[in-house]
Amino acid sequence: MKQKLNLITFVVLFMSLFIIACEDEIPIKEFSKAREAIDLAKSVNADQYSPAEFKEANEQLVKAHSALVKDEEYDESVALSGKAYDKAMEAYNKSAVVYAADNLKKAEQAISEADAAYAEKLSPDNYEKAKEQYSAANGKFESKDYAAAIALSDEAYNSAVKAKEEALDGKYQLKVKIDEVRSTLAKVKKYDYEPYARDKFNIASGKLRDAERGYNSESIKSGFEAIEIAKINADAAYAATMKGLSEKKLSEAEDAINQAKKAGANKDDIDAANEALERARTSRGRGNYEDSITYSDEAIRLANKATEEGKGSTTVVAKGDDDSDYADTESDDDAVATKTKGKNADDDNYYYHKVKTWEKSGECLSKIAEQYYKNPKAWKKIYNANKDKIKNPDLIRPGWVLRIPKN
Repeated sequence: MKQKLNLITFVVLFMSLFIIACEDEIPIKEFSKAREAIDLAKSVNADQYSPAEFKEANEQLVKAHSALVKDEEYDESVALSGKAYDKAMEAYNKSAVVYAADNLKKAEQAISEADAAYAEKLSPDNYEKAKEQYSAANGKFESKDYAAAIALSDEAYNSAVKAKEEALDGKYQLKVKIDEVRSTLAKVKKYDYEPYARDKFNIASGKLRDAERGYNSESIKSGFEAIEIAKINADAAYAATMKGLSEKKLSEAEDAINQAKKAGANKDDIDAANEALERARTSRGRGNYEDSITYSDEAIRLANKATEEGKGSTTVVAKGDDDSDYADTESDDDAVATKTKGKNADDDNYYYHKVKTWEKSGECLSKIAEQYYKNPKAWKKIYNANKDKIKNPDLIRPGWVLRIPKN
């Protein structure tokens, strides 16, 4: 409101001067100089930082006008205009240093907020520009060039604001990293990780929470710093868990197979379990721990099933095979194979194939498909025809009799 009144006063003064300009000599130059000094003081908030001097400058200018218009005192008007100018400059000089210092603080705060938003990485050009402008503003302030310091600190502030806004636009990158670490920890949690990686899992979980807080509070830099630590520990927890657990599973599979042997399980069943175990070992050796665990679990399943079947079957020592470690029993698949030698309803639609051991033939669905169809990619046709038996197309048991569609 005061600013509007001052402006109105100046306009009225100026118009009054022009009204009498035709007849009298008027101190236009002195009036303008005083008015410009008052505007300069106003630009650095002199009405706040130097209110007494700023008020007196305005009052002296009004008196200068009155001396000329009412009393026609030209010399007095010039003198009062000079006093208005001096007070305005005094107000400016007192205020400029404080205003410049406040501007520097404002720019510094904006740069700090941009830094928290990780503008150094997400908006490097604007961030560096803001720091350079701020440094230059500080130099001008130290040399008491307050006008230049004010201008440069304003530029630094604007650059810092742009840097922060651009960085916040790019914070989705932090969200992607948070999701990746969360996914890794979820995989680790599926397993019994505590004997292998409890500390690393806990560190990763804690840092993940810190990263999420940084993301939600727009403290993007702290979020990125936290997520990097979280990722290192989550990956290490996963690797340690999978490595330790895969070793444990291999040992369990070996024990299960030995138990099946003691139970007098069918040799083909033992071979199937051993085949899965061998794949588990190969996968672990290549660092494919999840695959190794899957194959070990399959070996354990096959061995346990063989053990149960062995306990419930009549053991018959194979004739002419004194060195055999296993007992032979007629399986359901052997019975099916026997039946297929005769004529039956499926003969017109299927071939019948008894699966050989992996060690002897390297047999798998794609190899069987190549044998019958001359196309290994046709393995799905065999898989679909035997879904009642095949649960995992990568694992087929020696001794199984598979239906091979003719068409």
